Amino acid sequence: MHCWKSVDKERHFGYHRVFLLSSIVMMMVFSFIYVPINVLNHRVFYDHHILLFFAGLLSIYPLHKICHALPVLHCARNMTCTLRRQIGILPTVTLRLNVPITKWRYGMALTAPFFVLNSFLMFGCFHFPHYSHYFIMLTAFHTGICLIDFLCVRTLLFSPRRAMIEENEDGYEILIEQ
Repeated sequence: MHCWKSVDKERHFGYHRVFLLSSIVMMMVFSFIYVPINVLNHRVFYDHHILLFFAGLLSIYPLHKICHALPVLHCARNMTCTLRRQIGILPTVTLRLNVPITKWRYGMALTAPFFVLNSFLMFGCFHFPHYSHYFIMLTAFHTGICLIDFLCVRTLLFSPRRAMIEENEDGYEILIEQ
């Protein structure tokens, strides 16, 4: 196998650019979901249980990382986990596979958190309408976190059909058969 394309996430996308785009996506998702829910739901919103909201806000990122690992759980022995700090205070967890996997499984691992967590959050939004604003904020926050995953998926979509993905320290390499 040889490398068809090497993607350095930090250099290719840029941390500050992704942070800005993520913030814009968060605001757009909140606006596009909150307005229709508010029009359809004529109930009063409660601000009780704000501590549960903050607990949910803090748990979104670890749950997001766990959902990334679920589709590639069969390779758990070949997975490494590293903890780094961005801008001095923001902890980031990096899960990295040390073996190549198919591009479809890698794409599934990248998109799983979006579909799993946002489904649960939207379920909570509709089943607890008095607290739907909390669930919408959590959904918007999580969708902003998922932005880098979708940028990587976009790159994968244009790769050859039977490509394999191998992660490295900086990003990943798209490998194809010779």
